[in-house]
Amino acid sequence: MLPFGKFSYLTILLLWVLPILAIQWAVAGRALWRARRLILATFLVCGTYLSLADHFAIARGIWQIREEGIVGWRLQGHLPLEESLFFYLTVLMCAQGFVMLAGHFRPKAPPGGEAEGEATV
Repeated sequence: MLPFGKFSYLTILLLWVLPILAIQWAVAGRALWRARRLILATFLVCGTYLSLADHFAIARGIWQIREEGIVGWRLQGHLPLEESLFFYLTVLMCAQGFVMLAGHFRPKAPPGGEAEGEATV
């Protein structure tokens, strides 16, 4: 028996993702906001690619998602909504994590501020 019935996949997915997203925004909200266009582009391109690849695999019977644990909304008749959300949200967490790491490892500005002509991301 699944813990949340047909909402199991969605509930477990959100319980896994939302704390991570909240921590990322609490720690690096300004940097994430500055990189929002890059994050959005990554989110859309990579999330769509992964969802289409999974849709292809499910449509051809390569693997299946159990009906008992999903809400039942399927994109194009095959890809469960939760599965697509998994890919998009995973990409979002990764993209934000990369922005945070890039900011952490960026060379520090010399004392007195940034050199002329340099811009921050």
